[in-house]
Amino acid sequence: MTENRSRQYTDNQYSRIPDHELGSGFSNYDRLMVELNNRQYYPKEVYEKFLNENGLDAYETFDKNTDHAKLLETVYSILQTLLSNIDMYRKIETEFVTSGEAATSLWNRLKDLRAEINRIKAEMHYADSDFTFMFYTR
Repeated sequence: MTENRSRQYTDNQYSRIPDHELGSGFSNYDRLMVELNNRQYYPKEVYEKFLNENGLDAYETFDKNTDHAKLLETVYSILQTLLSNIDMYRKIETEFVTSGEAATSLWNRLKDLRAEINRIKAEMHYADSDFTFMFYTR
């Protein structure tokens, strides 16, 4: 007998249906914007397409148990596109004096984000993946 050994977040806030009048809960798009610190690198429609590419509907309720890794993959994809257009990144992130500084900062953020994605996938034991982590360090 196989049992589902998937870890679940226990905080009830992640299973609450958003009430837009009360301002509770998150849609996937809202959660994406929080992860991006509300930075508008692209128009809203482009963010919606990135979410869709990673299997998320922009206006569905964010469920941390099932959507967290997909959302972080979306953030990773968006930030990765900015590596090839560092000037667009610098228009929003104005604290960098040179393009090299901006690229280094973005690259470090991508590495940290990839490590977080891998950690979440390993800890949550996503049942939809046949991939096994052979080497994993914290």
